[in-house]
Amino acid sequence: MAAPRGDVAVARNASRRRESREAALSGRVDRREALLGAAGWMGAAALSPARSAARASPVPPALRRGFNLPDQAPRRHDAAVRTEDLKRLRALGMTHVRLPVVTEAVLSDFSGPATRGAALDDLEAALNTLLGLGYCVSVDLHSERDFSAMLRETPEKAQQALWGGWRDLAKRLATWPAQSIFAELLNEPAAEDRIWRPYAEDLARDIRSLLPKTTFVVGPAPYQRVEALARWTPFADRNVVYAAHYYDPMIFTHQGLTWDPESPYAGLAGVPFPLPRGSDSWPRLLRAAERRGDTAAVAELQKAKGADFTPATISDAFDELANWSALYSAPVIVNEFGALRFKSSSSDRLAWLAAVRGACEAHGFGWAHWSYAGGFGLTGENGALDEGVIRVLLPGR
Repeated sequence: MAAPRGDVAVARNASRRRESREAALSGRVDRREALLGAAGWMGAAALSPARSAARASPVPPALRRGFNLPDQAPRRHDAAVRTEDLKRLRALGMTHVRLPVVTEAVLSDFSGPATRGAALDDLEAALNTLLGLGYCVSVDLHSERDFSAMLRETPEKAQQALWGGWRDLAKRLATWPAQSIFAELLNEPAAEDRIWRPYAEDLARDIRSLLPKTTFVVGPAPYQRVEALARWTPFADRNVVYAAHYYDPMIFTHQGLTWDPESPYAGLAGVPFPLPRGSDSWPRLLRAAERRGDTAAVAELQKAKGADFTPATISDAFDELANWSALYSAPVIVNEFGALRFKSSSSDRLAWLAAVRGACEAHGFGWAHWSYAGGFGLTGENGALDEGVIRVLLPGR
């Protein structure tokens, strides 16, 4: 998922502009267009009725609707997935799963042969389950701190390590039908994009020799932001889907985060959505942060308060990327978006999810919600699927 970071510039600009393995897939991908607005006011609120969204180059049908399923490769024994949930989500219209693989677990620089082999075996098991249920799968290298540090500090060494990992991954992926599998080169590369972009295309060219028909997924460093992708030059390879992540505004989606007590978002609570410029919520939030002496939160709120955060501005933020996609015939997926449930109201969280999902569909982007479980999850605190979240992500299904 996205790392905590400041994010108001784009919102401000937007407010200004406004089985057998073959049988695992065969015939099962739901190719119907999403029915925007079929879920009542939450679906309808996803876009302003007064505007028509720019349309992107068509995304592969298999990537239209999905979710992230981390902690399966290597498998964490406390991250069990209920088969009945997977079956239900597939029946409701989810077409694909993004399956993060811990980068360090498959790279020889960080893990020995036994660890690497076990991680790849876990990946195989997950693929067997998901493809057997009729999903397509995006296999995504998802780095933790060690590889991210290597990529920042010794990029050439990191690049060689990554290519070694992909050689091993490709051997496993090549045993599955190419139409079932997507290969995502690296999640949120911890590098300057001027270093990552040329290397990513070289890496794609090398992997293509091993996976000649597989569709690759790639996005810009370091955070795969929407506006950064809209400035990219597409690869010469035409069998590529381009990935962006969307968590704006972070003051809403990451309020009350628990993994970094120093974060400006850790102490935030009750940030609403929508949150238009001039709302009386801004002074309330600022007073609360000042009272608890949270200078980092005050600074973040001060930066953000000049912007609008509404369904319309989310849609506006996607316009430039949709135009880029259409210009270059470059399909786009927003394969991470989500909001923590800890400190936001349920209705506001559902409104934000509906707005992002609706904007993706209106612009012709595929999407994948972050994530299956946890604070951002499709499941609630009781471990069951959250019916509200399912309703706004899959309206009318």
